[in-house]
Amino acid sequence: MIKTIRYFFLYFYLVLNTGVVGLLISLFRPFNTNNVWITCQFLGHPMRLIMGLKYICRDSEHLDSHRPCVFVSNHQDNVDLIAGSLTIPRKTVSLGKDAIMFIPIFGLFYWLSGNIFINRTNSKKAKKSMTKVTNAINNNGTSVWIMPEGTRKKEIGLLPFKTGAFRTAIDAGVPIVPICFNSYGGTANYNKLNAGTIACQVLEPIQTTGLHKIDATKLAKDCFDLMSATIEQLDQEFPSSN
Repeated sequence: MIKTIRYFFLYFYLVLNTGVVGLLISLFRPFNTNNVWITCQFLGHPMRLIMGLKYICRDSEHLDSHRPCVFVSNHQDNVDLIAGSLTIPRKTVSLGKDAIMFIPIFGLFYWLSGNIFINRTNSKKAKKSMTKVTNAINNNGTSVWIMPEGTRKKEIGLLPFKTGAFRTAIDAGVPIVPICFNSYGGTANYNKLNAGTIACQVLEPIQTTGLHKIDATKLAKDCFDLMSATIEQLDQEFPSSN
């Protein structure tokens, strides 16, 4: 029952703030690369409190040490909105599925705030989207946040990484900055007052200088292995709240 109430207020607060604060900001300065960060300042902690979650972030200095860059993180469920809002740095946009644009209010905000849509079912359109990402990095100095699993995974562990984010980082000549969250999607208990903890570990940047597109698969695997081991450590430190 508590979980249902929490999700109701979570979505109400999300719609209210993206529809009022976020949308107004984006209408007055459309596609500004700081629109996402500004809106997230109104979203992260209030939504965290609604869901009864704690949040810690380690080595956050890596978020700004090598910019622009491609951030990559694991993908779990809708609560990723909270984790992302609490962690995302300035001048950063995200890559999201094109289905987001059809979500009332939020879809319009997501587009106007400068984020980039991708159609993963059409390889030609997907490549075009990744070209937009490269241009945003090279022309505007914008960092891009990508979830390379491509789909949600509530259970503990990672799905195999798609290579688009890594090819893009190589094309743009910028580093990959892995962001690891513990498996809160499968361990948090939202029926408890203290539902659990979102634990974030920002890893050191992985340089792409001297790499070529042919190296993207190995780069993705190396990043997968590194993130998988880090998430396993976080899960041991922050076990289930059930």
